[in-house]
Amino acid sequence: MRFSEIQKKEVIDATKGSFLGFVQDATIDIKNGKVESLHVGGGERSIFFEAKDKDAKRVRLEDVTTIGKDIVLVGKKDDKK
Repeated sequence: MRFSEIQKKEVIDATKGSFLGFVQDATIDIKNGKVESLHVGGGERSIFFEAKDKDAKRVRLEDVTTIGKDIVLVGKKDDKK
């Protein structure tokens, strides 16, 4: 999957059902080329990137539960069955 496919998707905390923001950027480990975290912020979609969103949160890739067509769900998976 390309980053451009998840950029600007809504990010929802599945455990609380709350809106966290939109995917704006990512942190990539340059040694292995893998995404470490997504930068989430901004209450509105913008066609222009702001220099740096001061309210941006980082969501570790391990915390991403599902990447859907329109949204990204984050939250701990329930291992109890």
